[in-house]
Amino acid sequence: MTEGLTLLSPTTGRPLRAEGPGYLADGTERWPVVAGIPFLRTGREGLRDAALAALDRGDERAALALLLRDQDDWARLPPPSLDAAGGLADAVGHMTLRETMATLNFGPVAHYFAHRWSAPTFLSALGLLETRWTDPPLVLEIACGIGQILRDLNRRGTAVAGIDVVFAKLWLAKTFLLPDAPLVCADVTSGIPVALPEGTAILCHDAFYFMPEQERIAGHLMRAAGASGTVLIGHAHNVRFEHGIAGRPRTPEEYGALFPGCLLYDDAELARSPAPARTAAELATVEAVSLAWSAGTVDPRPVDLRSPHPGARLRLNPLLERDGNRLRPAWPTPAFAREYAAATYLEAEVPPEDLPEGTSRIDDPRIRDLARRRILLDLPERW
Repeated sequence: MTEGLTLLSPTTGRPLRAEGPGYLADGTERWPVVAGIPFLRTGREGLRDAALAALDRGDERAALALLLRDQDDWARLPPPSLDAAGGLADAVGHMTLRETMATLNFGPVAHYFAHRWSAPTFLSALGLLETRWTDPPLVLEIACGIGQILRDLNRRGTAVAGIDVVFAKLWLAKTFLLPDAPLVCADVTSGIPVALPEGTAILCHDAFYFMPEQERIAGHLMRAAGASGTVLIGHAHNVRFEHGIAGRPRTPEEYGALFPGCLLYDDAELARSPAPARTAAELATVEAVSLAWSAGTVDPRPVDLRSPHPGARLRLNPLLERDGNRLRPAWPTPAFAREYAAATYLEAEVPPEDLPEGTSRIDDPRIRDLARRRILLDLPERW
């Protein structure tokens, strides 16, 4: 049980229970729990056993250092040294999110995470959720990264949980964004290691096209959603759009075939607002598609996920620079500029007096508009 959710062994499928300090067991095997995050990643038996051995010695710091160095297949830089990873356990309370990502050698991925709150792919995730919102009892995000989407939903009162294959990303989420949400390190190729409540919405955004064995994973997601849940796959790159796309992109028709009966959307349309479903033919040449699948009939409910939530402390988007009254993005890298070229909503004429620091006046229409356009953001305290 992890904060209200029953975890399942990724190898036996049996429920896991806390049976000792720092680990879960199903009666035949043990899985470590470090910094409140269960490590259920398959194919890492040696790492799992080393972390368990450290926990058995009472050395959670060593177990944390081991797990923070584990990466996915797309990492561009080597992990930090064992000493550097262990030092994070002592220093992280005095570090920012960006400093911590630099120590973890996240490289270009750090820019993606640091500025994701205003990226078109973040807004398209909100648009997909708005288009198919069912007021679910839980939103489970697969490949949740450091948890920006989940944080946004959680701060609005929705119960959330996250799964990612990289322990370090979940640790960042737990440390900086989602201290109380259930987060699990697991590879969903082996299944969904969580017993979900009926009506759960399962989201996988800007990640599905990276995954191996997509047919198998699609089956896992639909079975986990069951008769009353939904599966939402967002920003899945279209292999026809251009060459050189990372991962394993497909055509819109192929994505649709993985989730029979699903609705398809233009991801760029969702970034602007809730959007109508499109045919695969209409999406033949778009950059990325989104889709929504459910076993039964879904009656979407109106919801506004783009406006700031009550109590939000808004501040100027740190991606922006000022030239008189003009605000425009200062891109950290040329590649970042190319990826977010569609974010024209970030350019605006805004006098300095219209941007009070740390404002919570979300009832002010001008402030709400700036927040919806991502000029003002609700960032973590130690961003």
